[in-house]
Amino acid sequence: MLEIRSKDRNEVLFWKRTVPGYAFATLIRHSVHLTPVYEYYSVDEKGRLILRGTKLQDLGWGVPSTFSERSYIQDAFVVIEGMDRPIDCIPFRVSYIARPRLLLDDGTREIDLTQSVDDFDRIDIFTEQIPMWNYLSRGEIDVFSKKTAAPR
Repeated sequence: MLEIRSKDRNEVLFWKRTVPGYAFATLIRHSVHLTPVYEYYSVDEKGRLILRGTKLQDLGWGVPSTFSERSYIQDAFVVIEGMDRPIDCIPFRVSYIARPRLLLDDGTREIDLTQSVDDFDRIDIFTEQIPMWNYLSRGEIDVFSKKTAAPR
């Protein structure tokens, strides 16, 4: 299960059964340059979250000066691929200034987090393995399904 939970409200926003290879991304606006910053994730065969890569336009704080992953420039973005780092939880602070988005379902669904999460609240994104009975009795949760993303 992929779960997105509002840490501050202790509320499940998204709870979905996933299969290995399920991919999603986060998108924010850089706080200084106001340019887009993407981070790409997937679920591996063990049900773990894996950081696959990032894409950004401006180098500076938070960007390593050296790294071993594949990097290249494409369409005015620095693209870093092959990170393949397991992550237990993605803590994501929602700041309306950053215009945060989730790009779910291989990037086909753009979710404007300002429509569902309060300014400065934190959401946690993680996976968990549960018995099938729990899944069948609880069903899936998607508070984002009724909200649409604002234009970029």
